[in-house]
Amino acid sequence: MVGKKFTDAEKLQHLENLWTPGKNSVFPSTQHGKKQLKFQFGWLENWKWLAYSKIEDGAYCKYCVLFSKYRGGKGSQLLGQLCTEPFNKWKHALEKFSTHEKTNYHQNSVIDFQQISSIVTGKTDSVYHQLNKSEKIQKENNRKIIIPVINSVILCGRQGIALRGHRDSGPLNIDEPLLNEGNFRSLLRFFLKATTLSGDESFKLARENCTDETADISGVEQFALCARYYDVNEKKMCESFLKFVPVDDVSGQSLANHIITELKGLNIEIKNLRGQGYDGAASMSGKLNGVAALIRKEYPSALYIHCSAHNLNLSVSYACNIQGIRNTMETFNEFFPAIIYCLEEMITWKDIDTSSKANQLLLALQSSEFNVALSILNHIFQYTQSLCKYLQSKNIDLVVAVNHINLVKNQLSCIRENATTEFNKLFIDINKRLNDFELTIEMPRLAKRQKYRDNIPTKDPEEYFRITLFLPFLDSFVQQLNDRFVNHQNIISGFQMFVKSSEFDEEKLRELVEFYAKDVDDFDRVKSETILWNRYLTDSNKQYNSVIQILNECNPDLFPNIYKLLQILITLPITSCEAERSFSTLKRIKSYLRNSTSERRLNGLAALNIHYEVNVTPEEVISHLSSTKHRLDFIL
Repeated sequence: MVGKKFTDAEKLQHLENLWTPGKNSVFPSTQHGKKQLKFQFGWLENWKWLAYSKIEDGAYCKYCVLFSKYRGGKGSQLLGQLCTEPFNKWKHALEKFSTHEKTNYHQNSVIDFQQISSIVTGKTDSVYHQLNKSEKIQKENNRKIIIPVINSVILCGRQGIALRGHRDSGPLNIDEPLLNEGNFRSLLRFFLKATTLSGDESFKLARENCTDETADISGVEQFALCARYYDVNEKKMCESFLKFVPVDDVSGQSLANHIITELKGLNIEIKNLRGQGYDGAASMSGKLNGVAALIRKEYPSALYIHCSAHNLNLSVSYACNIQGIRNTMETFNEFFPAIIYCLEEMITWKDIDTSSKANQLLLALQSSEFNVALSILNHIFQYTQSLCKYLQSKNIDLVVAVNHINLVKNQLSCIRENATTEFNKLFIDINKRLNDFELTIEMPRLAKRQKYRDNIPTKDPEEYFRITLFLPFLDSFVQQLNDRFVNHQNIISGFQMFVKSSEFDEEKLRELVEFYAKDVDDFDRVKSETILWNRYLTDSNKQYNSVIQILNECNPDLFPNIYKLLQILITLPITSCEAERSFSTLKRIKSYLRNSTSERRLNGLAALNIHYEVNVTPEEVISHLSSTKHRLDFIL
């Protein structure tokens, strides 16, 4: 901070966040003659203006550093020790501190601090406002005018309501308009009317002076930028929406440049980037010119992980390519009775076209193949439905996600091994359900040469549908899960030894240490820590449900490298669902009829809606507006 220029607010913030050593801090010793002397903690208590610099091993006057004019004393000489240079001649410390405290420039600096602190915190008006009372009154009136506007904007943002309309320019009339003026002006009118009916005169000026303006319609391609990180204070994983970024070029190179530029613009240290999570689009996941590959060229530790929820959906989608299963996907099992009843009613209608189409649909729904495929889907999807929802949660790590996927995959494999018994139970249930509609399961007509469907040489309907539908669907589903999550398995294989004590593998540990060489110490140090950590896991005999619990149990002082690697593991992205959720907000805020919102306003409204837990008050908004430039002559 020495020699730099700061605003008054920044000076107060630096003082508030100033580092202070603890009572048990050990200060370095310096040779002074025959004695070894060092800084004393008691000096900080005796002289409240004193500050200690750990980097320079010297003392400063925190008020003189920030508020002095860099000249003082006799003849307005340049200030030196305690002001612009550190003081570390501890032999003369008491004498120096006492002398400094009595100097004029020190006392003036303390007075400046007290005055500026009072003005910034609002306890005292600035000299300008004290001299100009009329401007102070105008400022107070302007704040009364703008508070209803701010409250209406905050409400729209938090509720995800599109803000602007296409007829929202001009003065605001309290009476109801003939045309719809949009959500914002309607809410503002309602607020002002409510205060009128309640007898609240606080917003009388707002009712008389409120106006708004409009903008042009535009269509912009957006991508959502989100961050996954570990909150050390709360000890939990966080996935946070950062902003929407408009793009014109959706090529891999352009998107990669946008991501790096935007992260730097948000003051995020990209060198700490350890994972990338996208869907499987070619521009994102391409091995040569995809976003993930281009970013890894600059930041090799930023592993790309395909969204797990998207992978699961793709596995289901490809498994349903079997003809009988694919034709059934568009109907829901629980709606089946109601659909049958409606179609039977529609057949009796006089409209020939409607009754004919209803009859065709009814015949398709009553077919044996459709009903068997519907029951198979309903049975298998019972195991994947909860997994799909779980993969979309924020507080989940890659190890737990892969374990749950393996659990479902193993269960499906078990069903496949016992396919005859499992399908027999399912076939019995199908017959019971169809008896309510007076339907029976029948095989399709077989022929010696069949081109468009399976032609199994059997007369048993149960065996036919087990071979043609049940087994191919299970085989395809399990194979898709194996193929699409093999990369996830490979990534966590090197980390397993930090989760389970029985998984120690020296070769995998060496590969892991080489890959994260910038984050951890040398191999021998990490190896000894890993062996000791495995011993700790074995002796403690505790059951952990997630890597986050293990990380919270790990002592960073005893196991610094293990702690760092566990942090990296839980930070690796699982899904891109946070970005998908933010797009839902985007569609509500920037709708077809209200798409003239600027990027800055769009991101502000989206942040209000997505980060609903963050409380925003009108006073905070006014304080921010008062420190920025305005297009209008509107004093705040």
